[in-house]
Amino acid sequence: MPIKTACVTCLTPDDKIPKGTKLPNRKCLIRQCVDKTGVANCAYCSSFPCDTLKATAGLWNRKTIEEKRGLPLSEKDYHVFVEPFEGISRLEAIRASLRQDEIVEPAKTPIVEKRVVDFPENLLFSKEEVTALKAVYRLLTSLQRSSLGMRDADTFSQHHKLENRKAHVFRFLWILGRYGKLEKEKKAYLVIDARTFLANRGSEKTLAIWDFLQNTVFAALFEFHISCERIVLEGVKEKDLTTGTDYLRYTGWTVRMSFDDKTGGSSALEALQTYTKRIDETYCKKAFQHFRDADMQVLVRT
Repeated sequence: MPIKTACVTCLTPDDKIPKGTKLPNRKCLIRQCVDKTGVANCAYCSSFPCDTLKATAGLWNRKTIEEKRGLPLSEKDYHVFVEPFEGISRLEAIRASLRQDEIVEPAKTPIVEKRVVDFPENLLFSKEEVTALKAVYRLLTSLQRSSLGMRDADTFSQHHKLENRKAHVFRFLWILGRYGKLEKEKKAYLVIDARTFLANRGSEKTLAIWDFLQNTVFAALFEFHISCERIVLEGVKEKDLTTGTDYLRYTGWTVRMSFDDKTGGSSALEALQTYTKRIDETYCKKAFQHFRDADMQVLVRT
């Protein structure tokens, strides 16, 4: 996005970027991926345009800005604030000019399957409770192994984006499991208020952005038969739930989550609460990592 200090361009090596310069971002996954692949820019990559590129470079263009403002841009504003950042259109023009032998495979990141701790035996729970805990265990281990629908998850940028996305999905489940309240209507839900949800995001700060929460986290969990929704409180207008930059406000809404029968239903929701409470009480600051590892050995303890 445009900022006051001009970008010195992505082609500038890290050691040549002036101190205090914000652009280019040294941590940018796209820039790092291009550097590791050894090409001039993304247009030379066989995966062009990858999802990481589309999600970043594809957002800042005349159409999206005009839709957000609800007003057309003047030609002056377009040329000053938007056109310099429509990089994907310039990449498309470069790609169209390349020969097939100039296109290369992107740098790959080896996919190392994460070791999963076995589900504990001889738990001092009822048969029904053990079944529900196993359902939670299957959910967490399935999420660990999933690509969450992302393409090219073995490329550098996509792999890191996938790991970041998983962290947010796990954090969402952790928040609802640990701090949500179980409510039963026609079906069971875990419900959490806005302030509690936002206060417990840990390192996964992007959970505060409504578009990301809805279209990434909720959508990913839906594929695992988990339904999530934001509930607008009585008397609150939808437009007042977020800031102008789509950040969720601290009041006016709740989030609720339910498990379909394929994910264990209401029993699994209760088991999620039991599990998150036990590891939080046992491991404190390290509890979330144990949760991400689906480590249920803590349940053996009495």
